[in-house]
Amino acid sequence: MNDIQKKLIEYLESEHKFTQMVLWNDERLGLQISIIVDDTTLGPGIGGTRWRPFPTRTEALVDNSRLARDMTHKLAMALGEDTELAQAGVGFGGGKAVISGEPTRDRGKRKEQLTAYAQLINSLGGRYVTSIDVGTTVEDMIMMKEVTKWVAGLPHEMGGSGDPSPATAMGVVWGMKACLEAVFGTQSFKDRTIAIQGIAGKVGSSLARMLASEGAILLGSDINEAGAQQVAKEVGARLVPSDQIHHQQCDIFSANAYGGVLNDDTIPQLRCRIVAGAANNQLWEPRKHAAMLHDRGILHAPEFWINGGGVINVAHEFHPQGYSQDRAFADIKRIYNRGKEMIETSRKDKISLYMAAMKLAEERVRRARDGKTAS
Repeated sequence: MNDIQKKLIEYLESEHKFTQMVLWNDERLGLQISIIVDDTTLGPGIGGTRWRPFPTRTEALVDNSRLARDMTHKLAMALGEDTELAQAGVGFGGGKAVISGEPTRDRGKRKEQLTAYAQLINSLGGRYVTSIDVGTTVEDMIMMKEVTKWVAGLPHEMGGSGDPSPATAMGVVWGMKACLEAVFGTQSFKDRTIAIQGIAGKVGSSLARMLASEGAILLGSDINEAGAQQVAKEVGARLVPSDQIHHQQCDIFSANAYGGVLNDDTIPQLRCRIVAGAANNQLWEPRKHAAMLHDRGILHAPEFWINGGGVINVAHEFHPQGYSQDRAFADIKRIYNRGKEMIETSRKDKISLYMAAMKLAEERVRRARDGKTAS
C-alpha cells in the first residue's frame, strides 16, 4: 500500500465522515467521475469540477476528498454571518467533483460527456452544485445548464458571474493585504517582491496583473513556458525555472498551481516572510507543514481562506435578487476582515494561522449544526 492509498484510508476512517460520495464510470464515453458532498450543514455542497488526468483512481479520490473538505471550510469562512449572501439567507456547504482523464477537445463528444455528467448531478437532487475548476470552462457550464439547474459560473448575459478566476485573484490580493499589514505594518504592495508559481494560469495571470498595477516586483514560473513569457512581458515579471521558484528571495511566495507544493522538501527552501496563493491543498500534510511554516516565522495564509473569492462570486448567482457584481465584490473584500480576525486569534492563542482558520470555520459549522439540533 503506497502513501496516497494510506492517506485515503485514513480520511475515510476519520471521525468526520462526508455526507455522500458517488463513483460513476461510463466506458463508452470514457468517463470516470467522482462526486463528494462533504458537509451540508450550511447548505447544499458547492464546488467546481476538476477535469484532468490522474495516474490512478485512488489519487483522484484523494484529491477529490481533500478538495471537498477544503470547500466546507472555505464556504464557512467565505460566507460568514456578516456577508451580503448570508444575510439574504443563502448558504452552502462543501463539495467537489473530479473527472479523471484528459479533457476532450472534440466539441460533439465533450457535449455528450457533459450531458451525461449533468444527468448524474440531477440524480443528487440538489445536494451538489458545480462550477468551473481546472480543466472546465464557462462554455462547459453553458452546455450543462441545458440539462441541470445545479450549475453556476455562467456568463453575465445569462445572469451569471462569469469566469471565477479574476474574482479568486481579487480575493487573494485582499488576503495578501491583511498579511502584509500583519508582517510589515502596511497594506502597500509597492516595491514588495512576490514570487508567483503558476503565473500563466487563469488565476495566476490575473493575480500578476493586479499586483503589477499596485507596484509589486514580480517573479514568476510556470510549466507553460510560452504562456509564462507572454504574461511576464505584459506585467514586467522576471521568470525563473519552475524548480527554483521556491527558493527565490522575496516578500511573498504565492502558489497558484496544483496542490502539495509545500512539503518537507520545499519549505526549508523558502526565503520569504509570507506564503499566500490561490492553489488548493498547498500543504501536503496540513497540520505538520503549517506548523513548520509557523516555526520558521513565515506567515502562511490558508488557501481555504484566501482563495475564496471565486466561490463567493459564483455563490452570488443564487442570491434571491439575482447576481450583482457589487454585492459579490463587497463580500470578496471581506476576505481582508476575516484575515485580520484570524491573525489576531493566531497571535493571541500562539497557534498557526492555519489552526486559527480551522477554528473559525469549524466553529461556524458547529454553531449552525447546534442550531438545527435545537430547533
